[in-house]
Amino acid sequence: MLLELINLAKLRRGFIYAGIVLLVLLIQNLALSQIVILNASPMIIPIVVVAVGFFEGGVWGGVYGLVIGLVCDMTLNEPGVMMTVLFPIIGFFSGALTMFVMSRRLMPFFCVCTCALLLTAICQMFRFIVFAETDVIFAVLTGAFQTLWSLPFIFAVYYPCRTVSRLDLSK
Repeated sequence: MLLELINLAKLRRGFIYAGIVLLVLLIQNLALSQIVILNASPMIIPIVVVAVGFFEGGVWGGVYGLVIGLVCDMTLNEPGVMMTVLFPIIGFFSGALTMFVMSRRLMPFFCVCTCALLLTAICQMFRFIVFAETDVIFAVLTGAFQTLWSLPFIFAVYYPCRTVSRLDLSK
């Protein structure tokens, strides 16, 4: 009787998304953090948060954003809880946009991911500009390069996540 309340297809899909998240975190932290071009390395974790919200809805996007934000704050050695606060917002609003405004195709996904990457870069720049008194132009250029360097990974995340969202896991 209790198992009838649990949606096993969503639970199985959640485990597959968790595997994708772990793979992206490994790629982000082990490989891409070592490749620095113009003082910026790509940040592809927000793309996965957008993908989960985009294909599974705002609630799942928010929950995955919270979990990914917690893990991201622990692994990226950044002080505070910026990612823990930012990623649930990104996940929820990307899911809400697809429920009410956008379709789940590649171009809207690209636009939402670009906005999420820009928002992440702005939040990362904020503490350097305000507290460390870094030159604004240098911080903006670094954030822009980080966003541009992250854009090609949108395509690498979109297709696997779309395939997972279309799987029939009810058996």
